[in-house]
Amino acid sequence: MGINDEPFNFPTGKYPEATIKVARDIIKGGKREEILSLMALQGNETSIMFRFKFDLFCRIFFGRYFTSPSADFHDLMTEHMRQSYYGEIRYVNLGFRGCAKTSMTKLFLTFVILNDTEKKRKYIKVMTRSMGNARQLVTDVYNNCVTLKDLYGDIFVKEGDKKREETMGAFTTVDQRKILAGTIGVTQRGHVQDAYRPDWILFDDVEDAASIQSLANTDATILAIAEALDGLSADGCWMCNGNYISEEGVIQWFMNKPSVTVDLIPIAKKDGTPTWPERYDKDKIAQLKADAEDFYGEYMCDPSRTDTAFFDRIMVDNDIAAAKQPHRESAGVKYWGDYVPHHRYGAGADTSEGIGKDANTMALYDFGIGPTDVGVLTATYFNNRIPPDLFGHELARVGAEFGNCIVAPENNNTGHATISAMRGYPNVYTHRTTGVRTQKVTEKFGWSTTRKTKPEMLFTFRKDYNDGLIKIYDINVLKEMRSYTTADLAGTKQTMVTRHFDLLMAAVIGWQMRKYAVMSQEYEELPEEEPIFSDIGI
Repeated sequence: MGINDEPFNFPTGKYPEATIKVARDIIKGGKREEILSLMALQGNETSIMFRFKFDLFCRIFFGRYFTSPSADFHDLMTEHMRQSYYGEIRYVNLGFRGCAKTSMTKLFLTFVILNDTEKKRKYIKVMTRSMGNARQLVTDVYNNCVTLKDLYGDIFVKEGDKKREETMGAFTTVDQRKILAGTIGVTQRGHVQDAYRPDWILFDDVEDAASIQSLANTDATILAIAEALDGLSADGCWMCNGNYISEEGVIQWFMNKPSVTVDLIPIAKKDGTPTWPERYDKDKIAQLKADAEDFYGEYMCDPSRTDTAFFDRIMVDNDIAAAKQPHRESAGVKYWGDYVPHHRYGAGADTSEGIGKDANTMALYDFGIGPTDVGVLTATYFNNRIPPDLFGHELARVGAEFGNCIVAPENNNTGHATISAMRGYPNVYTHRTTGVRTQKVTEKFGWSTTRKTKPEMLFTFRKDYNDGLIKIYDINVLKEMRSYTTADLAGTKQTMVTRHFDLLMAAVIGWQMRKYAVMSQEYEELPEEEPIFSDIGI
């Protein structure tokens, strides 16, 4: 039966000595019925007894998996897999690359298939981004079960102990439990295999460094996963293994779901102490850091420190720590300063339909007196329910409070309604066309965000922010800046991932107005007049 002669290498104090002694006597006795009874899950085990049986099962029959002593976090993984299997939690395991989460998952599936006498789960679905990976995982579980045929008997329908390592996509046990490989790369609607609903879905390998660069692929993947979750049985549950390499991808979508248990397991603690020192000591971790392309995402579970961030997150974090509450708020507008007549002001606006998704936002700056003064974000507005035409009236009202300053609504589809509502406002930004030597003011109102202007204005905004020319106290703008990545710059707005940058875009558009903002005409200096009596020397 392939029993390991040294299965009881548990850390001291991990399990009661009396329990270990009983198990040791049963294993040494070698009686099939007693061993099966020892491993059997009746559904009423305590969590510690479940983990003991799982530990014992793995070490007796699959000692080859344990080339190093287990880490403390492996018990946490086992417990959370147990809770997910029994429908108590929805679980996301974001252990570092190499923490053995996939191996633990294979052993867990083997264990419950062979030992769950209650058959809690009858249709288990394994879903990955690549069908090949899903099939390999199912094949490995199948072959694990085959190796224990002498103890558990032939548990498969019409398959015997035949191994199909390259083609295995599903198997069914004699007690009608089904394990199936699936892919999240295509829509789940209308799948032939969904004749009845799966009751436990295991997601693994749902995104990587390549897939995260495509917002279209990310949205399509999330749509497929959402359909799979919608197809769960009434008592169904799920878990997901992954690497936390991005704050705007599929993994983040899982983490944003309500009531989800998440394990963030880095390879080392913040003070540098290894979390699995028996396998990854400090020297090994240093080597991985030198070789890895994304050490902080794949090994430290901290995508905020990866190279995909568009803004300097250290600077943004410092500003978040120094953020202030607005000194007043009126009709949804937050103010961090009052109107100073001899200062220049300008505002940008990002428009939307106002139906609860994207928001109508405004960001107004105090540019000071001269072109080199630090610009202070003085007022912001965020509302995802106000219609775009009423938003235009709000922009005109706030603009009037700041000396009829220049206001630039984005002239996208919804922006046309906003701009139309601002008729009569004396200082709406008018589109400029720039030639080799000239700049021409057109009759087109509003700011155009295009493939050309978007990167230009964002890079300009980033440079000026890094140079200390922009001061922001609004923590919501700063949080959007912290989350913004190079992938967001390259793509369009995401539809499935609930991450929006409406305030940031208003702030970026508003910053463009520093080139066009002027003091209120009421306070412009008049040219010096000639003395009336100059001819008589007075």
